Amino acid sequence: MEVNGKQASSTLCFDYNEAIYLYNSAYDPAYSSLSASLLLEVFDIRDAINAHKKRFDFLSGNEPYKYDLGGKDIPIYRCVISRS
Repeated sequence: MEVNGKQASSTLCFDYNEAIYLYNSAYDPAYSSLSASLLLEVFDIRDAINAHKKRFDFLSGNEPYKYDLGGKDIPIYRCVISRS
């Protein structure tokens, strides 16, 4: 996202099957008063809806903005299989 021609925030998303996965996001602190990063993620969600995606996944992490945007926790399991 640009503000007055300068890069204010960016996101890296993966589009796979019926979902968009938000892998990472960043913003220039000079634009923090504009909530540029949060606004860009709102645009990402809007784009996912317009593309008829069934899910927008924020991936792991419990940052407050994810819940502010409607994120819900989904259990993540780790399974280790080894020989006895």
